[in-house]
Amino acid sequence: MDFPFYTPKDAFPVGGAVRDLLLGRRPKDLDYAALDPQKAAEEAQRRLGGSLFPLDPERGHFRLVVGERTLDFTPLEGRPEEDLLRRDYRLNALLWRRGAVFGLEGVEEDLRRRLLVPVREENLYQDHLRSLRGVRLSATLGFGLPRRTREALGRHARFLQAHPEAIPARERVREELARLLLSPKAAYGLRLLERVGLLGVYLPELALLVGLHQGGVHHLPAWEHTLSVVFHLLWLWPEAPLEARLAALFHDVGKPLTRRFDPEVGRFRFLGHAEVGAEIARASLLWLRFPKEGVERVAGLVRRHMDRPPEERKALRRFLLKRQDLLPDLVYLMAADRLAAKGVEAEAWEVLGRYGEALKDPLPQRPLLSGEEVMALLGLREGPEVGRALKALLEAQAEGRVGTEEEARAFLLYWKGGREAQASGTPDHPR
Repeated sequence: MDFPFYTPKDAFPVGGAVRDLLLGRRPKDLDYAALDPQKAAEEAQRRLGGSLFPLDPERGHFRLVVGERTLDFTPLEGRPEEDLLRRDYRLNALLWRRGAVFGLEGVEEDLRRRLLVPVREENLYQDHLRSLRGVRLSATLGFGLPRRTREALGRHARFLQAHPEAIPARERVREELARLLLSPKAAYGLRLLERVGLLGVYLPELALLVGLHQGGVHHLPAWEHTLSVVFHLLWLWPEAPLEARLAALFHDVGKPLTRRFDPEVGRFRFLGHAEVGAEIARASLLWLRFPKEGVERVAGLVRRHMDRPPEERKALRRFLLKRQDLLPDLVYLMAADRLAAKGVEAEAWEVLGRYGEALKDPLPQRPLLSGEEVMALLGLREGPEVGRALKALLEAQAEGRVGTEEEARAFLLYWKGGREAQASGTPDHPR
């Protein structure tokens, strides 16, 4: 039996690529153990093309990127059996050699029972990312964590809490968290992250939601509500992008800092939590080195998730126009938030239904007239008034009141007359 991808001489496919093949998946990222990693990587580049660069030349780690596929080459340390004993989980301690798969004792049972078991607990401490990777693998592969594994991950989480200097590079943490969130079982993975103690290590802002009572329409504590929102977002929108998933995860992160008891209503309230949460989400995600553009989108979604869409169609189209850069993520987030509460579930379907109805006609992307045309028409100089005129025109287009350039000119002349009448205090200008 041949490995279904090019393998350089004296290099052996290992780890996740072999595991995925045994699970009936086509591997995307390939790991090779090689007698001479640099020589094997250069041979693969001559055969496949792509970009080759050293990951850690002192340790002999090299990476070849071919399109969307990544090939990593590391030294084969000692005999293959010894190399496997240094890996993280038995499910990853696999090696393909001469048409056969070699693995550690117990791996067949792990595959049959779909369980994730460390090779040795001490191996988690050789690369401190391994506990987080275990949670991510459980979510992405759909494998369970037996009690022994959960206890080992819990001990490692407590070690990282006591030794923050051991926390892996933020870029590596970001990649694992992103892959976890992009899994269909993201909510399950996040629950595991909390259960084994790693939530407080990597996302301490969110750990404050655990056990936080809410009241009102919320029948769940804040953390369970957050998990429910993530679950419902993916139920409504399985292809949701990473930014929408991050927004669902962080949407209530501002609640611990804004929780105040209101004696007039007899319960706790969280006034301003969306604005506070947007700033916390921004700081947390930038610290984890998420791309700035995506972070700003997440912050905008968190800030706007409490906005209430109006019922009237024209008003709803204005509402959506002002938030056009956050669509459709914002609407799905609002719906998921309602589905995760009690007594307001019907609002979720109303929000989605009105959104679909309102956008049967696409929202305008730009005003029908340019800034120069507006200035010439209204006799304006460059300045804020031109921006206000363009904004008013765009809103009129969204409402359906303006559809041609001629109508746009008539509307702006009427708009200007109304502003002049208002400024002079004339009471009888038509409205």
